[in-house]
Amino acid sequence: MIFRISKSVILLGLIVCAFLACTNSDDYLFNEQDLQEIEVSAVITNSFENDAEKKKTDTIQPGDSLIFLTTVKPSKSIRNRQYYWTMDGSNFASEYSFKKNINDPGIHKIAFVFIDFFGDTLSDTITITVASSPIIDTEKFIPANKTQNIDPDSTIHFAWNSYDPDSLWETFFRFVLQNSEQDTLIDTLLHQANFSSHKKLSPLQKYTWTVTAYNEFNQESKESLSASFFTEGRDGENGVSGIIGSNSNLDKQDFKLILLDSIQTPLDTLHLARNDHFNINPLAKGKYSLIASVEDATDFRPDTIQFHLGANQILELDSIVLRDITPPRIQTLTGSDTLDLSDTLRFIVYDLGGPIPESKISVYYENQYLENVTLSKDTLYIPFIKEASAQNWTCKFILINITDASNNKLKQSFYLRPNTTLSEVFGE
Repeated sequence: MIFRISKSVILLGLIVCAFLACTNSDDYLFNEQDLQEIEVSAVITNSFENDAEKKKTDTIQPGDSLIFLTTVKPSKSIRNRQYYWTMDGSNFASEYSFKKNINDPGIHKIAFVFIDFFGDTLSDTITITVASSPIIDTEKFIPANKTQNIDPDSTIHFAWNSYDPDSLWETFFRFVLQNSEQDTLIDTLLHQANFSSHKKLSPLQKYTWTVTAYNEFNQESKESLSASFFTEGRDGENGVSGIIGSNSNLDKQDFKLILLDSIQTPLDTLHLARNDHFNINPLAKGKYSLIASVEDATDFRPDTIQFHLGANQILELDSIVLRDITPPRIQTLTGSDTLDLSDTLRFIVYDLGGPIPESKISVYYENQYLENVTLSKDTLYIPFIKEASAQNWTCKFILINITDASNNKLKQSFYLRPNTTLSEVFGE
């Protein structure tokens, strides 16, 4: 069979071939993926860890870094014309994922933009608020720190200075008033940098007030204002206050405080716990003494504080800190520093500044650390295997290190007597 082809058909074919030859034919080739529905999303996080929280909004300080992440479905490898990030409409980045800081205060809209193979634009937006914490003046305020003679029955006016470094955000304040026992009398939120208290207070007492500033995003000021004042006494009465403690790291200690008048007559005795606050009142004008000691712990040296009281005031003493500078003691049962080898070596350990934790004792035999050492009441038990030194013709030493609760250290050596002679070792 013979097919005849007209000249017009041949010409049309040549035109098509010429057109294809002058065109990038790859642009007309696309994967099945290119026809699928595309989805994009953007999130922020603080870590590249898989379980790190991912959010669409966040509030940060100027200069803080955030990690920006994107998801493209069905895959980031799908053909596209362009992708990029913008912040408030301006170019921000050109990577899928990156870490970057933002310095400009304000509320910023950050968008990830994806233009697909066909020129369609997809985007997702996150919101970042960049805000500086408010600043509060911790030097200038009223009443000034440690103000005396505040009338306990009158209204007390408090005022302070604070500002927003960005000049953008609303600032509010938390005001707290506490007595010397740290009972909270007032705890309130304010929208102005002042407060007037109409609460009646007790005479001859110390009160502490604190102010912390926040912005509308609940960002807290780095520092808080903290100050105290003292209420006046009645009819020339006075008081003395302070805190007592020690250089020991024990959680529990019992202290005794004796108040004496100018002729050393005891007026009052207080039994206190570690870091307790004391307030002794009312007291008349005159000279006084306080004798502070740690009960049942004679390694702590008692301290005597002498002071004079004027009128209608509380004298706040510096913190009373009693010190133990005496190291622990150790001795053998016989009192000698040389002892015979036995299955268990025993030593008497004592410290008059408080109990010694077993963890603070280490024992070495000829520079080798010994385990399973135990302390029961005042006796240190060191298990020892005779066979380890069955043929000991020279003195061997044991080094014992002990640290007490006040960090005083003891290092003492003891010696084990020879249990044989060199001649016996070699069978002579």
